[in-house]
Amino acid sequence: MKFARELAEPWGLLLAATSAGMAWAVQLPVVAAVGVGVAVLAARAGVAVATREKQPPPREARVLEVTPGSAEENWLHRAEGAAEGFGSLSASLVAGPLAERVADMEPVVRETLSTLTRLAGRASATGQALARVDPDAVAQERRRLQRELRTANPEVRGDLEQALNAVQAQADVHARLTGARDKLLAQLQSGALGLDSLVARVAELTAATSDVTVDTGAVRELSDQLEGIRQGVLETEQATRRSLG
Repeated sequence: MKFARELAEPWGLLLAATSAGMAWAVQLPVVAAVGVGVAVLAARAGVAVATREKQPPPREARVLEVTPGSAEENWLHRAEGAAEGFGSLSASLVAGPLAERVADMEPVVRETLSTLTRLAGRASATGQALARVDPDAVAQERRRLQRELRTANPEVRGDLEQALNAVQAQADVHARLTGARDKLLAQLQSGALGLDSLVARVAELTAATSDVTVDTGAVRELSDQLEGIRQGVLETEQATRRSLG
């Protein structure tokens, strides 16, 4: 299919026609001139397909390391346990409508866990960045500069204002990092507990439902619950990426 698309590409057709015209202009037979054009078109399409197939695959999102013993690591372990429990529960079900519906949710559970893993890594990176800014020292420096500005001579006022702006920038960074980390930890907690709840509901449903009497409404609620968890962690990842870069 790729080769056929390249054959129909306008620039390739133009190049082939030009080549055929040049061959005819040097008095080659018409059939030979057409053959030259076809050969040029085929060669150009082959090169284009080969070149595009060699392009590197898109880069995957970088997964940052999670700080051992941190709050984010604890919540990530909770989410990993829930995902493992969901997989074991799915594998234990007897083949039937319910097993099929639960199996359909497994890829979404794995995707959600992957996103939570990235959020945990970002939370650790944010925490490490926060440790580089001492908010108390920044506040003291800001108060000192503000006092000096009130009695500063015009000759030094500009320099003091510039210094105050630099200190304020540090305070703003600390505030943004704190807000982002709080959001990440809250979402990690919500996602992990949500997966825990999902496993409990699936276990309850399998204990109370036979393959003959599958409660489609309850299964739909489970799917909606899982989709809500997935959307929540994705939105948090996108929001923190926009705010932190």
